[in-house]
Amino acid sequence: MILRNYLLGLFVITSLAYTTTGLCQTPPVMRNFAAAETDVHYQDMQVEIDPAINKVAGVVTFYFTSRIDQLNRFVVDYQDDLPIVSISRGNTPLSFSRSDDLITIDLGKSLLIGEQDTLSISYESEGTLKQEMHSGKPVVSTDLDLGVLWYPGKRDLTDKIDSVDLYVTTPPNQYVAGNGTLEGIEEIDDKWIHHWRHRHPIATTYLLELAITNYTIVTDSVLLRDGRMLPLYHYLYPESVAALSAELAATPDILQFFENHFGAYPFADEKYGHAQYTAGGALEVQTMSFMGFFNFEVIAHEMAHQWFGDNVTFGSWSDIWMSEGMAEYLSGLAVEALRPTEWNGVKTSKINSITSQPGGSVYVTDTTDLSVIFDGRLTYNKGFYLAHMLRWMVGDTAFFQACRNYLQDHDAAFARTSDFQEHLEAVSGIALEGFFADWFYGQGYPSYTVSWEQVQDSVILWIDQVQSDPSVSYFEMPVSIKAYRFGIVADTVFQHTYEHQRFAMYVGTNQVSQLLFDQDKWILSKGNKIIKLITAVPSLDSDSLVIYPNPASHFIELSNEVAIDEIEFVHASGTRILREVVDRRVSLEGLVSGHYTLVMRDRNKGILGRRSLIVQQ
Repeated sequence: MILRNYLLGLFVITSLAYTTTGLCQTPPVMRNFAAAETDVHYQDMQVEIDPAINKVAGVVTFYFTSRIDQLNRFVVDYQDDLPIVSISRGNTPLSFSRSDDLITIDLGKSLLIGEQDTLSISYESEGTLKQEMHSGKPVVSTDLDLGVLWYPGKRDLTDKIDSVDLYVTTPPNQYVAGNGTLEGIEEIDDKWIHHWRHRHPIATTYLLELAITNYTIVTDSVLLRDGRMLPLYHYLYPESVAALSAELAATPDILQFFENHFGAYPFADEKYGHAQYTAGGALEVQTMSFMGFFNFEVIAHEMAHQWFGDNVTFGSWSDIWMSEGMAEYLSGLAVEALRPTEWNGVKTSKINSITSQPGGSVYVTDTTDLSVIFDGRLTYNKGFYLAHMLRWMVGDTAFFQACRNYLQDHDAAFARTSDFQEHLEAVSGIALEGFFADWFYGQGYPSYTVSWEQVQDSVILWIDQVQSDPSVSYFEMPVSIKAYRFGIVADTVFQHTYEHQRFAMYVGTNQVSQLLFDQDKWILSKGNKIIKLITAVPSLDSDSLVIYPNPASHFIELSNEVAIDEIEFVHASGTRILREVVDRRVSLEGLVSGHYTLVMRDRNKGILGRRSLIVQQ
């Protein structure tokens, strides 16, 4: 879902500013605590809509099974100021009560576990559709109402409806964009009845939607991995067809890319497509994305939802990054693969958005606030970078395999962040508890400082970091360091786990001119610094750096003239041993006999000097 005019923070792709103005204020949380009592397996919907009139008149029939013993009620969501005409089982009226956008229906009997029942709700919804004009023609849509305004339904994250038939009656020459397969349009009494049939489980939270106007329907197709041709249907305003043709041409390539990396398109027996509508964003309607605007990234983002969000749906609003953040990252992956020159700019824009503020977690703590749930900076952009860093942590092969395993394991179901973590750990063999503690639950990001010097054939470096938010004590991450001298002469990944950690990078005979930190932007960070240490090396005959005895067997003593933090013993064979200087006496335990070069350092100033030493054991 991309909410262009409704979200706080910087938007996912376009870097536009967003507010919550105009979005349905009913929070998309599961307030229907009775939802788990029933399993709705089929929903028949018959509605009549005239785009020129902002009104829905309809009947929804639910076929459901009891999940508990002695079930005597059926509870659905519906805005409390919208009229209910009647509720019945066949010709038998059923009593009901309303409170806080919930309808509690008295079944008039008690059901046992596994027992089935059916009931119908006749209703009216006036003034709830989004109604606007395009080129003087009316267009209406359900417009992100989260399934509580245009029909009474079971809106929660515990139960997907297995199958839906939607019959929409409209005036002639009005076309309905909807879920699944269009079975036909029947003309009766100067009216058109459109029958949309969807035979896949669907979370009716906001994935069951429709839009109606005088569409021009543009058809296309794409070859799937299994050899089938998937039909593509684009419902466009007639005046927009020519202008949108270039952007829509990328649809087959993006879908094939997603299939190759994340598995088969989940709804291959039905369709995919786009419906243009008047909202200021876009919505991942199952099998047909609703688009307020079109570009490559938005097309890819909404299509990605067919895997992450639609087929596998987040099991809690706290885990919504598994839908929005993953869709945003898949959009980025499509850019990386199909428009590689734009990939670095995408990562840069994400970093700039996230680091515009010091705090904020991907984990949603307040699931009653839409601006928090759909926060562009955190849910979308930091969710993007959470996925990107996971790919960095485990490697491409493990990351994509874990994604495919996760999608297959939770096919047509709900899942949590912990489920995704388990699949990543199972495939990679890497424990990720600390990573998720820092980057999912924790807030902020690190800023790195890399101090370095070259000692003969190696670059010696120290890595430090500070955190933007105190919720994370340290971000333990693999960091990429590249040594440059008229090109990259060394490229190493170091496991950075603590403050002022020391590393060595072999560079041979190259005289390194600079170090490059995380050049490919794998880590979410800001304000990183690379400092080349200025080393003052006294002459060997200086009295300020004296070691004795020389030759030595068990220890050496240092003069008191210069403060030294550590000594590196470099054997003639190339073996290096580092010893911390605690007092003026340094043990030679573990050193073999031979000639050594002693490199003496101050941790902040770098090399203080070098001396020769003969060890006789």
